[in-house]
Amino acid sequence: MAKRKKSSFAHKLMMVILAIPLIAVVTACLCGVALAFYIGVYVIPNSDIDVSSYSKDLAKTTVIYAKNPDTDEYEIYETLEGDVNRQWVSLDEIPEDLQKAVVAIEDQRFYSHHGVDWFRTLGAIQGFITGDDRGGGSTITQQLIKNLTGNNDRSVERKINEIFQALTLEKNLGDTAKDQILEMYLNTIPYGNRAAGAKVAAMTYFGKELDELNLAECAVLAAIPNAPTRYNPFRNPENVKERQTLVLQKMLELEFITQAEYDEAINTELVYHSDAYEQNTNEPYSWFTEAIISELTEDLQETENISYDLARSRVMSGGLQIYATIDQNVQDAMDEVFTNEANFPSAQKNGVVPQAAMVVCDKQGNILGLVGGRGEKEGSLLTNRATMTTRQPGSSIKPLAVYGPAMDAGKITPYSVVTDMPFKVYDGKAWPRNDNRRYQGQMVVKNAVAKSINCVAVRVLDMLTPQASYEFLHNTLGFEHLNPSADIDYAPLALGGMNGGVTVREMASGYTIFANNGKYSGSRTYSKVLDSEGNVLIDYTEPEEINAFQNEKTAYYMLDCLKEVTNSGTGTKATISGIETAGKTGTTTSKRDVWFCGLTPYYVGATWFGYDQSYNLDGISGNTALSLWTAVMRRIHADLPDAEFDMGDDSNFVNATYCIDSGMSPTDACEADSRGDRVAVGRFWKGDEPSEDCNLHKYVTICRQTGLVAGDNCRWTSTESKLDLTRLFPMDFSPALEDADACFTGDNDPVGSGDVTVSGGYLGVCHDRHSIFDFGNDDEEEESSEGTEGTEGETGTDSGNTDTSGGSTSDTSDSESDPEN
Repeated sequence: MAKRKKSSFAHKLMMVILAIPLIAVVTACLCGVALAFYIGVYVIPNSDIDVSSYSKDLAKTTVIYAKNPDTDEYEIYETLEGDVNRQWVSLDEIPEDLQKAVVAIEDQRFYSHHGVDWFRTLGAIQGFITGDDRGGGSTITQQLIKNLTGNNDRSVERKINEIFQALTLEKNLGDTAKDQILEMYLNTIPYGNRAAGAKVAAMTYFGKELDELNLAECAVLAAIPNAPTRYNPFRNPENVKERQTLVLQKMLELEFITQAEYDEAINTELVYHSDAYEQNTNEPYSWFTEAIISELTEDLQETENISYDLARSRVMSGGLQIYATIDQNVQDAMDEVFTNEANFPSAQKNGVVPQAAMVVCDKQGNILGLVGGRGEKEGSLLTNRATMTTRQPGSSIKPLAVYGPAMDAGKITPYSVVTDMPFKVYDGKAWPRNDNRRYQGQMVVKNAVAKSINCVAVRVLDMLTPQASYEFLHNTLGFEHLNPSADIDYAPLALGGMNGGVTVREMASGYTIFANNGKYSGSRTYSKVLDSEGNVLIDYTEPEEINAFQNEKTAYYMLDCLKEVTNSGTGTKATISGIETAGKTGTTTSKRDVWFCGLTPYYVGATWFGYDQSYNLDGISGNTALSLWTAVMRRIHADLPDAEFDMGDDSNFVNATYCIDSGMSPTDACEADSRGDRVAVGRFWKGDEPSEDCNLHKYVTICRQTGLVAGDNCRWTSTESKLDLTRLFPMDFSPALEDADACFTGDNDPVGSGDVTVSGGYLGVCHDRHSIFDFGNDDEEEESSEGTEGTEGETGTDSGNTDTSGGSTSDTSDSESDPEN
């Protein structure tokens, strides 16, 4: 019995041992089939790469053209040198010693393989499996493909693609493959210190032309590309010498040189000339040029489906012809203002000064001028604050995020009335707060925009919904940096306290909808791009327009509101002789940023002012962004004919009266209000004019002695027109609404929620018996009335502070802890 069990166990063990290799073979076959399928379907069809087009483009200078405003002809505005400097040379101009040195150290079987060195590839695979991945499997052909495509990740997929691209490339190039590949490689390989290609490297490190190099110097140039930083001759000459020795040893081993040549080269003193090559003798690129570089790089990535590195190379040194949208007169005016320190307040914190940025464009979004920073530009490819940095926009976002889309949705008109009172309780406090710490009560929307009233903006956003506001900004106007998880809320959208922020360019682009009858086509720094052979790559000469507003009336309504900002609101300094202006100011929490986004019949412009760091602008009076905008616009309008905004065909509008406390059709009681006539005239789109009589204004008998609603015992009374308006709120708060004295509790249902009367019911009933000799104090009544009118007529300060205590908790503690915010 024991023998049988032992025999059975041995049999099973033998079967397992025999099965293992079988399973391995089957698994390998399946993997092979899968790999073959992947290669056949995904790799081989995409293995063809036209390197000649890459080399052709990388060999030429890119030119930016701008239209001469005097001749209306395009002229050269700026040429691009590239992130690296490259001068293309043919293979026969490259020393044979340098060619041999590169082959010896980089790919010794270069002339015998067909694009892939299978010995080195298998060695690299073994190292990858064992964890000893030292690289080194790529041939010169594979390195060339990597340099041209910019695909530099270390994935297995990339290596497989690269292998088949290399095989296909050498096959397609035929008999001249090796010479063409080596020429392209030696012209594209990076050498550090912005030098690309052998010709520039020779001048950069030795101050010599290629034909002047000796063998020792050629070995150095072959050594550097392996690690340009580690083998930087200016910083690490010992490392370079060590690598140069290795190159010469490989050349000797392969019999590319003799022992005598080796000995001479090893003993040759290497003299580097760090001052032999001036890396950049030109002026720094302009802010506008850098915006073009950034925008076109992104566009080419998308349209050509290429990597960022390759797109950037094509822009900088691809021989492109770029037609810029810049208007040199506009740009000159902007540069004059932004480089003049007299236009900026003399303030600084911790040794840094506040910065500024501005974008000016036409109605279609063609950017005519752009400044990314204050003062003289001191370098190239710097951070462009007009296009690259995001900031909170404060109240300047209200027309785009709240009032515009709300009017388009039919929620309000410029003459609608919304109550300026806290929207809700947040963290035990009434929210939001206005900048002047007052609440005025009933407000016409147009006036609320002009005075930048936070509470009205929040209440209008509530009518629209934060989701609809976000979709308008993000989906329609293309605001890219909003954070949906944090920004779809009241404080970010109604008060501009965005988590993601906006750019100056986005704001300027957004405001074009008010100048262009509600149409939107984004913004752009160039109109057309041609490749090095004159073929059109991108054409924006007729940009596609969409209807940002679905109703024609919306843009005219918004212009009506924005004009009020510069006529009587927070932007009255934006005046240009003979030119009508409109716009919106903005100030963020703790006054970290100030904005002005404005327009004229000719131009649209957005300006930002603030610190790069999170410093506030305490101690700086006024709105510097507004003064900068005005200084620029006055210059560029100086020689233009007087102009007013196109406010639409008058036949589509009707002038109608309305009550400024209800927005309804006025009655005689509206005219007889104790504070004075409450009737105004508005320009309504036909059908929007009020059709129902005001139900707030009512006549009430007042006791002259007490000012309360007269009781049976009051002997001296007067009949006055007051607002039958009781407002309720979940908590008591201070200060009270300014129109509380004009309200009483009558027949109308209360508005709001809660059980605390914040306005209305103020006029209690007088139950006292008064003497017939008590005529009251008419002087006090008149003084009180005048005080009310004076407050109401006061132009408020910009209330664009982004007190986020009602929506975005990230800023709550900051804004609430600052009583002056």
